[in-house]
Amino acid sequence: MYSLELRDVYKQYAGGVDPVVALAGVDFAVEPGEFVAVIGPSGSGKSTLLNVCGLLDDPTDGRRLIDGTDVTDLSERERTAARKESIGFVFQDFHLIPTLSAVENVALPTAFDPGDATDRAAALLDRFGLGDRLDHDPTELSGGQKQRVAIARSLINEPDVLLADEPTGNLDTETGEAILGEFERVRADGVAVVAVTHDELVEEYADRVVELTDGVLSGGVRTDGTDDTDGAAEDDAEATEPDSPWLAGDGGEP
Repeated sequence: MYSLELRDVYKQYAGGVDPVVALAGVDFAVEPGEFVAVIGPSGSGKSTLLNVCGLLDDPTDGRRLIDGTDVTDLSERERTAARKESIGFVFQDFHLIPTLSAVENVALPTAFDPGDATDRAAALLDRFGLGDRLDHDPTELSGGQKQRVAIARSLINEPDVLLADEPTGNLDTETGEAILGEFERVRADGVAVVAVTHDELVEEYADRVVELTDGVLSGGVRTDGTDDTDGAAEDDAEATEPDSPWLAGDGGEP
C-alpha cells in the first residue's frame, strides 16, 4: 500500500478564454520511507502538485489516496482532519510564528492535549539537536535551526507523508546537507518524503526524481541512473492485479 497516490489527476484554473491546465493526467505514488524529488521549471505545476497531494487544493478530476483510503470527495472538515493526521509540511521560508518559542511553534498544530504536545515537541527538538533551544524564538535561531524546528513541527502529529517545498532553498550547502540528513532519519521511521526542488543536492539524496513540465509528470528516473519506466513495466507484468496502472514508479504521460 502506498502512503500517497494520485490517479489520473487534472487541475484546471479559470484563465481568460481558455482554462489554465496546471496538472494534466498525473499518476503518482510514493511508498512508505521513500524520498521522491519533483523537479521542473518555474510555472510547471509543482506547487499545485504539492497542494493537491497535501489536501490543500482539490483536483478538477482524478482520485487521490492516503494510505490506501480515497480522500478525494471528503468534506472540508474531513479533509482538514485527514491532513492534520497524515501529512506534514516543510516550507522554504520556514513559516514559524515569531512571537512563539521553538517548542511552542512545534506544538502548534498538535492533535494531542496541551501537556502531551509540549512534551512531544520538546522530544522532537531534542532529537534534532535543539534540546537547548526550546525557549528560543525564531529571531534567535540560524536558518538551519529554523528549518529543523519546521521539520519537528511537521512531525508532531506523526504523519505518514512529509511534503517539502524547496526545503534547502534558503540554506547554504553545508546546512542544506544537514537538513537532508534529517530527512534521512525521518525516512527511517517509514515516513514518505516528497520534495519540490530546484536544488541538485536534494536530487542526490532522493530515491527517485520525477519531472513536471506543463502539468505533465514524466521521467521517473531513479537516482542510480536507471529509468524507472522499465522497472514499472516489469512489476506490472508480475503483479497479481496486472490491470492496475497505479505503479509507484510510473510518472509517464496519460
